[in-house]
Amino acid sequence: MHVARLVPLLLPLLAPSVSTARQEAPATTAPQTPGVSAEALAELAGDLRELVERDLVVGAELLVVQNRHVVLHEAFGSSDLEEEAAWKKGTVCNIRSMTKPLTGAAAQILIDRGKLALDEPVAKYLPGFETDASRAITLRQVLSHRAGLPLTILTKMDEFEDLVAFGNAVGARGPEYPPDSRFWYSDAGTEVVGAIVEVVSGKKLNEFVHEELLDPLGMTESFYFLDDDDPRRTRIASLHFGGVGRWKRFSDPDDGAFYPFAWGSQSLYSTPRDYAKFLALWMDGGRAGDQRILSQAAVERMLTPASEMSMLGSDARFPTAMHGLEVFYGQMAVLHVPIAAAGKGPATVIGHSGSDGTIAWAWPERDLMILCFTQSRGGGAVLRLEESIDRLLISPEVYAGSEAVPDELQPYLGTYVADWANHMKEEFVVKHTNGKFSLDVPSQMVFELAAAAEPGRWNYATAPVIQVWFERDDAGEVDCLRIRQGPLTFEAPRKGTPHEQEIAQANRPDPAVVGKYLGKYHDPDEHVDVRVFIDGDYVAIDTGKNDLVLHLWKVPTADVWQVRENPMMSVTFHQKDGKIVSFRRTGPGGSELVLPRVD
Repeated sequence: MHVARLVPLLLPLLAPSVSTARQEAPATTAPQTPGVSAEALAELAGDLRELVERDLVVGAELLVVQNRHVVLHEAFGSSDLEEEAAWKKGTVCNIRSMTKPLTGAAAQILIDRGKLALDEPVAKYLPGFETDASRAITLRQVLSHRAGLPLTILTKMDEFEDLVAFGNAVGARGPEYPPDSRFWYSDAGTEVVGAIVEVVSGKKLNEFVHEELLDPLGMTESFYFLDDDDPRRTRIASLHFGGVGRWKRFSDPDDGAFYPFAWGSQSLYSTPRDYAKFLALWMDGGRAGDQRILSQAAVERMLTPASEMSMLGSDARFPTAMHGLEVFYGQMAVLHVPIAAAGKGPATVIGHSGSDGTIAWAWPERDLMILCFTQSRGGGAVLRLEESIDRLLISPEVYAGSEAVPDELQPYLGTYVADWANHMKEEFVVKHTNGKFSLDVPSQMVFELAAAAEPGRWNYATAPVIQVWFERDDAGEVDCLRIRQGPLTFEAPRKGTPHEQEIAQANRPDPAVVGKYLGKYHDPDEHVDVRVFIDGDYVAIDTGKNDLVLHLWKVPTADVWQVRENPMMSVTFHQKDGKIVSFRRTGPGGSELVLPRVD
């Protein structure tokens, strides 16, 4: 069972990207330029500062570039909580999936040179795809996440000796869905693209990308962190994982290189100013100054919508707070397309994001780029900036409506406490602002609520499969928010009501029920013992590494526990002769590890 599909409100940690060529960094800070007011920029910076102050992200850097001038560049919060290090401008980040556009651009360069063709079978280059299930998969399909391949096949970081072996293993594993039948976001498919680049070019992916993209663009702060002696290592931010009140340092550059070799889906490190140079390459039609790096046709291939973009591990549409736009995917590019264009383009906004909290948007017609980098994994807080950007810089007229709250909505406004899946006593706020009735999920974004056909019910405007309604107590006061997605309905009691206390007591783990799971288990990959225990109001796993504690949530429809901090990971306990003897940890793409009990 793919547990993540059962859980509401889970957003993928991906989204958009964009900048200039050898090509100086988007020039020095300029005075106010037409189209961007100093007041709006100051308010945008204030909104990001508020996210840091509310502990939705640990630290962040915001860059706004218009007409190739930096009009806003600010840093907030911390780059390392344990060291209490302030985030400085130019802090280097693991940009995760923002690597994908450069991997895709590397393949496009080879297409431009006649060494690859979009509709060639992947099996021509990777023999692992010479199977009945994988033989029909083409380069076009892996570039656009339409090959049906899983999110990942990895069970551990050093599972493969090199990227070509990794790509061949993806083919041997085969697709989860018939090729070209749907959009299904896949890191594994992007490893395949990177492996093809290596086979065709005869160079390692990182070497090819450096020679053909990073060096010509002057991206000196962008690199594959594979060498512990790289002098830029000291400027890399630590990665934090968790959420409000529970951020933990997950990885530290002092631990050494995170990746064993360059991957297609991730492994590139960068800064906002440096990554903006790549985005400008798109906006300039493949040219960097007087040098052509990508053909105009290659840029058009990347930025032409290929599919409606769905959320990670789901068929639900990827949401956006940008007025009048829908999210599509091209060939390694996220595209915001006018609703009236029905996905045919051209895109109004282009870019990509990364799952550790990095994101970038570009508006080619406005010559505008906005990049926000954090290293706060476990929420979609940076996506919340979409509403601020749209309201302050792009479509302010849309938000100029009356603030008067309709009488019929007044009883519902307030704070409700969610305690399921990846939400741990998270305070959801039902509000009415800028003329919109909405649900503010702090770890994700603000979801506008649209009236459903059934009276007294609302759907997420961006994901109508999710329905919302309210219930009242015996005195007629609203005391509960309910959210339904698929077969599951979740209850969030109103904060400060007796109902909140009742639900909290009911959800508290009973040692008589969960006691059979508690104890020590051995992790054969990390060679450490882990402990399952009761941590306050939750069943939890002490991983025995980096003080990392993972909290579990029992999926109502299956004998499965989901890891709250990582919804794509689940745990299933196994028993023999009435006793728990092990648990199986299942990760993205179905990767599995069995941890035997040792006490």
